[in-house]
Amino acid sequence: MSNDDVRRIIEDATKESLRQSFTEAGRKFAQAAEISEQNGDYAGAEKLYAQAADTYGKAAERYRSSKSFKSAALNMCAAGDLYSELADSGKAVASYQGAASDLLKAADEHLMWGEPSGMKRGTALAMAACMIYLMIGRENDAFQKARSFAAQNASKITTPDVIRLSQVPQQLEAAIKNLDIEGFSSAETVAVSELKPALVDAGAQEFSKYVDKGLDMTREILRGKLKIPKVMAQLEIPIDMTFTEKFRIRVVFQNRGEGAAQKLNAEWFVDEGLTFVSGDKKKHIPSVGPGQSDSMEAVLRSSEELMGVKEFSILVRGSYTDRLGTEYSLQAGPGVLILKDYKETEKLLHDLDVTDGRASLLGSSIDESTLEREPLKRIAAGLSTSLDKARTDIEERRFEIAKARISLANDIVDTIDAMLGDEGLLKTVLASRQEEMRDYVKSKLQPIRQTLPSVLAGQEKKLKNEEAIATAEWEKESKSKRDFAAAVSLARDQLSDISRDIEAVYNQMPTAGASVSPTEAAARTKIRSSLDTTKAKTLKARAQLESLLSHEALKTADRRSALARVEMAQVVARSIINQLAALLDAKLSELG
Repeated sequence: MSNDDVRRIIEDATKESLRQSFTEAGRKFAQAAEISEQNGDYAGAEKLYAQAADTYGKAAERYRSSKSFKSAALNMCAAGDLYSELADSGKAVASYQGAASDLLKAADEHLMWGEPSGMKRGTALAMAACMIYLMIGRENDAFQKARSFAAQNASKITTPDVIRLSQVPQQLEAAIKNLDIEGFSSAETVAVSELKPALVDAGAQEFSKYVDKGLDMTREILRGKLKIPKVMAQLEIPIDMTFTEKFRIRVVFQNRGEGAAQKLNAEWFVDEGLTFVSGDKKKHIPSVGPGQSDSMEAVLRSSEELMGVKEFSILVRGSYTDRLGTEYSLQAGPGVLILKDYKETEKLLHDLDVTDGRASLLGSSIDESTLEREPLKRIAAGLSTSLDKARTDIEERRFEIAKARISLANDIVDTIDAMLGDEGLLKTVLASRQEEMRDYVKSKLQPIRQTLPSVLAGQEKKLKNEEAIATAEWEKESKSKRDFAAAVSLARDQLSDISRDIEAVYNQMPTAGASVSPTEAAARTKIRSSLDTTKAKTLKARAQLESLLSHEALKTADRRSALARVEMAQVVARSIINQLAALLDAKLSELG
């Protein structure tokens, strides 16, 4: 419908409001909102829904003022539904709470006259009010209102059917308190089979849906307190099977939840071309407790013997319930069953043996090669380890991994074989190796060659220092020798003077024939003897001093000859360095 239709409906709704026909006005506003929503005008639709809800509220007030509490409750529920759609929980709860209050007042009107039919209708309305309280999460209010209603009208609620109706909230309260699923089931049965028909009889069938919602809320409360089951299904499908073999398929149901899974039903779904030989195509399991498991098995075979390879899909579908009867679905798969006209295990083992043989021969080829052997041998050893793992993979039915290992091993063997047989590559590797060696030697010799001049300069400087030191030492030694020679010469001269003086004294002494007294003669003889001895010693000391002056140790070396020896050492050092430098230059030039 167009926007013009929306405007027309809004105008009609406004007129109904002016006539204070608020229920009809609210219905028209809601109709206009739905059309606007369909046309994509969501903002306009939201405003119209809110206007419709407010109009229903006004209608409820009008009916309430005229004591038409059931009609007031209907309008309040309509307003609550719209506020729920608008996600305005506060207004929605207030509207539903107002509806429940109106229904309780309507129930009192039916019970006022004490007629049997009025008792049942009034009780039905009161219980519907309690279910609305439950629906909005006010379970305490629901149970308290139910108890108050039963207490106030105990004398009137006498027939079995009315008593059963009045006890529905109490049964729900007991079920929640005691986690009594059977009690909840009994209350639900009465609510569905007796309460809802009683509402129809009371002309209030519109409230039946709120009874259902109250039961749903009670179920959620129970579910929050109960432990929920969670069944996981896992397929077990064989591998490496042929078209001629029978094979077993299996599904394991494991309850990983905290509650028991009840009434578990499961069924196999397989592709055409597979035939059930034995086992369960369907299975019913009454209960699987938390942490427990159960299974379903079947034996199949191919419907015909085919050539090549064919894939089949296998699937399990099923369901189970919790203690509240809530149904959960389960599925395992789809899994893929692959049938072939040959055994994959046998083929892979054959390929593995061939590859293993190639890897063994590779070791001999590596030993005969001029390439670096150690890295290649490590690769060969790694191939052997990988092939051992591939054999384990085959034994454990990991065929895809085994295939990958074997394929990779073959590729590596092919690559190394190609390398070992490539003469051009070998020459290139040899040339590269020689080039690397030359570069390495050059890297070692060039620093030595660059260091030689600085070494020579250092040694020459050292020799110069040694020359200065040697000259200073020579001059010091020469001066010491000269000073010593002068001292010896002075001592010699002094001894000569002493010798002459002794000689003079000796000559002045009287001779032996001269006339003197005996005592004087004896004294003179003694002095002469002493002088003779002193003279002899003096002559001997002089002779020794004369020999010292001519001794080799007092001869001073020639300074020029010492400097010549230092210079010769420098020349020899330069010659050695130059020859070594020339040798290094020649080797470096050979290395390019």
